[in-house]
Amino acid sequence: MKKNGLKSVIIVVFCACLCVGYYYYLTQRNNGKEDTMTETEMVISKDLEISYPNTAREVVKFYNRILKCYYNEDCTQEQLEKMTEQARILMDEELKKKNPKEAYLEAVKADISNFEQEKIKISNINLERTDEIEYKTVKGKKCAYVDVDYYMKGKKTVRASQTFILRKDDNSKWRILGFYAAK
Repeated sequence: MKKNGLKSVIIVVFCACLCVGYYYYLTQRNNGKEDTMTETEMVISKDLEISYPNTAREVVKFYNRILKCYYNEDCTQEQLEKMTEQARILMDEELKKKNPKEAYLEAVKADISNFEQEKIKISNINLERTDEIEYKTVKGKKCAYVDVDYYMKGKKTVRASQTFILRKDDNSKWRILGFYAAK
């Protein structure tokens, strides 16, 4: 009986060690580069040629991740340039023409400077639900209207709302055509 009892204890201890070891393995295996990347680095590293957002809402959501990086994180000049390139990939050709690369970069820098001077940070961004997005056909092209609420903290919390207008391009990808302040 003593041998069976000792065997049982050894088996239980061995199984417990296996469970603890497996738990440690699972918790430590994701401590690679992705966990140490900043949001800015993750935004920059997204290859939009391979994994372009599928829906109008996802395009606006990714664009807003970029905005949050602009205004909430300390970025190097190189990172800022790469983020503005990512933002321009999301834009419709018509909007890109109105915002040439260098002019867009300078406008973003000016906005960032204003946010820093006023000590404003974007605390939260709310996009409307997928079933609330309005779709229309304008001049034979599919368009989507996505409402977004921004909550900004400075001396006080302020809410600003915008409606993004997106249009499907010839490759059926949603691109940002423009936006306007929502009521």
